[in-house]
Amino acid sequence: MNKRLIILLFGIFLFSLIVGCVSTINETVAEITEEISLPTITPEQEEEIVTISLTEKIPVIFSHDGAPDDIATLVYIVKHPNIELIGVIQSYGEQHPTQSIDKWQVFLYDVLDSDNTAIAVGAEKPIDPINNEFPASWRSSADNFWGLDLPAKTSDHDTAIGYELIIDLVKNSPDKLTILITGAQTDMALALQEDASIADNISQIVIMGGAFNVGGNLFDGSGSGNNKVAEWNIFVDPLAAKIVFNSGIPLSIVPLDGSDDFMINAIQHAKIRDIDDPALQVLSQLWEQQLNWWGGGGFKIWDIVAAAALTNPEYFTWTYDGVDVIAEAGDLHGQTIVLNNGSQITRYASDTDFNKVRDIIFEVFQ
Repeated sequence: MNKRLIILLFGIFLFSLIVGCVSTINETVAEITEEISLPTITPEQEEEIVTISLTEKIPVIFSHDGAPDDIATLVYIVKHPNIELIGVIQSYGEQHPTQSIDKWQVFLYDVLDSDNTAIAVGAEKPIDPINNEFPASWRSSADNFWGLDLPAKTSDHDTAIGYELIIDLVKNSPDKLTILITGAQTDMALALQEDASIADNISQIVIMGGAFNVGGNLFDGSGSGNNKVAEWNIFVDPLAAKIVFNSGIPLSIVPLDGSDDFMINAIQHAKIRDIDDPALQVLSQLWEQQLNWWGGGGFKIWDIVAAAALTNPEYFTWTYDGVDVIAEAGDLHGQTIVLNNGSQITRYASDTDFNKVRDIIFEVFQ
């Protein structure tokens, strides 16, 4: 037989074999696809979906000052599927850390069951020598966990020292940490003063504090009635904030500009009121109190907005620039300022999509 004919016949045979295999594979895939029939999502359903990305967990240290909205914030970050809460610092601010620690331990370990989270008592006084303080009545309420009902303590837990725990957790973490600060920045500043090298293993610090293009919120409670520019979390320790702001660590700041209009009302409270969850029942008690304190129409809640900025920064309008704090005594003490130097490692929220923030919070709660 002619050699060319043999090659031609072999080629035809090989082509037929390949076509047959492909046809068989296509039929098999069609059968599998038919069996696994994936559901379709209508445009209306797609709009209702709140994005919680199933990514690797973010290791977080939470430093707070015992404010009412810190209770909601802790519930959010413990329940969020993308956060691994490795440390809690009871910081200077509304609370006296040594007096509030027992109730916060009960809330963290017995209510939230966050047994793998270390807790620490922060500094009792600011770094700033002027020693600004929250009103005494606020601090007393914070020390008493705002009068909320908590279960009995089931066991004793070790308590570290605030700045030492920050250093230990950062230095021993295999991954860069995120630090969320919703009170004074005293313990973070002390940690940086003790060991500046920890900055290398911190991915960012997310801060609720400051006021850049809006007025402050001290009013008459500070005893400094002429100060119209400072925000409480910065005002109680401006020097500590200045140290953190100038540390070179990337900062995402949620000031009053991007948080002061966030409200919770009775309708939103009702969404968690009847959920059989110990943490949400404590939070429901708190929100019922706050509705009464604020006259029933709704109340502001700031710190949890910063937690949402950690998990969903896309819901915020960010302005990138260098920032600083005025730490000198006077009517501008604690004012946060923009340096207009074009820095790209520091940003602050100039606007916020509060509807999306509220949606993600209740999605996590429920």
